Amino acid sequence: MTRLARYAAAAIILGLAVVLTLAFRRDPHDIKTGTVGKPAPAFALPSLADGSTVSLDAYKGKVVVLNFWSSWCIPCKEENPALVDAWERYRGTDVVLIGIVFQDTKDAARDYTARLGNTWISALDDDGRVALGYGVFGPPETYFIGADGVIAGRHIGPIDEQTLLTGIETLRKAARQ
Repeated sequence: MTRLARYAAAAIILGLAVVLTLAFRRDPHDIKTGTVGKPAPAFALPSLADGSTVSLDAYKGKVVVLNFWSSWCIPCKEENPALVDAWERYRGTDVVLIGIVFQDTKDAARDYTARLGNTWISALDDDGRVALGYGVFGPPETYFIGADGVIAGRHIGPIDEQTLLTGIETLRKAARQ
């Protein structure tokens, strides 16, 4: 191997090491995407409960927390208590929680919601088009949509109750102004 080839190989390895070091310093829950700050993509999906249509348009003027989940997703199970608590706190208010079933079967998703006590609306994204429209990497992912229909925030990975409450209250306050 020539001296030039060795220098080139060393430069490539050093460059890769720098890129990886910088990438691992970022908080993976705070990845900026092209969807934040833009209107939430509309959807009409079958309800997990009864097959009726779940449409984002039905919740115009409300704060929407959109959570992509799967029954096979271990972090989804970890975040579920926070979602249950938030749902119980805001049920019947100007806040709506919608679960979108991501790459899962109807039976497994129904069993999951029954076991974990999820009583909020969940819809089946069978072909993955809604997840694709939102830029979902994989479950769980949570999107905060303001009363104006714009995506105000995105959380990748299991969400905790404080992050949920902060996101919701920030959007509720903005809607009142």
